[in-house]
Amino acid sequence: MSKIQYPPVGSRWREVDERVARTVQVIRYDLVKGRVRINCIETQQLTWAKPERFNGKRGGYAKIA
Repeated sequence: MSKIQYPPVGSRWREVDERVARTVQVIRYDLVKGRVRINCIETQQLTWAKPERFNGKRGGYAKIA
């Protein structure tokens, strides 16, 4: 079983899908449920995401340098 890679807390990511203009910031982790708490910078809405989405690929988030 592979270890889950969590993105760094405080890091900023953009949605890879070009149809959506969304930038998020990682707030915290829920290690029990395996989720990442994110804040949408444009709308200030808090949501959860799977750590697998932070991979830079389609359907996920790409890190902002």
